[in-house]
Amino acid sequence: MNYLIFRNDGIGDLIVSSDGIKKIHKSDEDAHITLICSDRNIEYAKILKKDGYIDQLYNLDRYKTYRDNITIISILRKLKLNHVFILKSDWKNLIISLLCKSINIHAIIPNKISRITSRIVYKYPLFIIKRLLKSIEIINTIDLNAHDNKTRMGTHYNKLFNKALNLKNSKLEYLKPYSFRHFEIKIKKIFTSLKINKKKVILFHLDEKWDDINSSKDFIIDLFEKIIIKKKKSPILIVTNGKYSTSLNKKVWNYYKINKLNNKKNIYISGKNEKIFFIKNLSISEIIGIVSNVDLIFHMHGSITHIASIQKTPIVDIIRNNSFKYFYKWRPNLKEFSQVEIRNFSNPNKYIQKYL
Repeated sequence: MNYLIFRNDGIGDLIVSSDGIKKIHKSDEDAHITLICSDRNIEYAKILKKDGYIDQLYNLDRYKTYRDNITIISILRKLKLNHVFILKSDWKNLIISLLCKSINIHAIIPNKISRITSRIVYKYPLFIIKRLLKSIEIINTIDLNAHDNKTRMGTHYNKLFNKALNLKNSKLEYLKPYSFRHFEIKIKKIFTSLKINKKKVILFHLDEKWDDINSSKDFIIDLFEKIIIKKKKSPILIVTNGKYSTSLNKKVWNYYKINKLNNKKNIYISGKNEKIFFIKNLSISEIIGIVSNVDLIFHMHGSITHIASIQKTPIVDIIRNNSFKYFYKWRPNLKEFSQVEIRNFSNPNKYIQKYL
């Protein structure tokens, strides 16, 4: 049968819902899966395609005009889709699904309280849900206090695929692409050449989200200095950045007087502390490889949170203040993790002692 999945949002969203891809293959050996992705997660989607988990891939961010939308609808209609899964709930995805004339449309449905009427409203009106959708999974965003603290976000996707495919409930487990092993070996060779792998290694991902919450240079440096205490057995610290360098990145790099290592792509060492390495402008495959070769991660919640879940790498998942009840559903899918609001994150050694 032919399947279409709308996951045109982030890398983490794709990983958290990847259990559904496994379920399709398990229930249908001849499954042909088409994935609708976005600019944000296309590189990860390409890994899934290369490894054979999906058969076709379309980046919906490239289809913006009226003519473009007609084109993608025409392409999808020719697939004669048996099942469509709308995992990012927006109107464009629903309209495309309906115009593709799929036999079965399944969707995640968030709800909320209307500011105008103070009543419960759903992403799609109830008459659409009841008449046009085959199966749904409702996500309660009304009262965060009412959320089941045992439920992870991936559980909702798990339940939707179970309903659609008539499967029994099973343990939530993110799909692990075959390519992960190749990425792991590649980075391991680099770490070996730098003699990094002989000690405990900590990853601190200093991406643009730290700028978004107005973190200061002094705050970040204080964290680094607490991690790299001046003892022989202190860990190696690897600092990476996001898709682009931020003002905070540059201030921290300047403070540590980083110097590029000979013949090493984008790898720098601190002129002030030889136990701190900086690796810039990484691809998603390189990030996966690094996550596979470190012993602990400090990360402002994002895609690495869920990559760590796949690799079972202990992680301190740092979240925005007053957001615990929301992010707890998006917590890592492994046992060795801590989730802490930024205002309570001042002692990284507490977590180093716990996990290392």
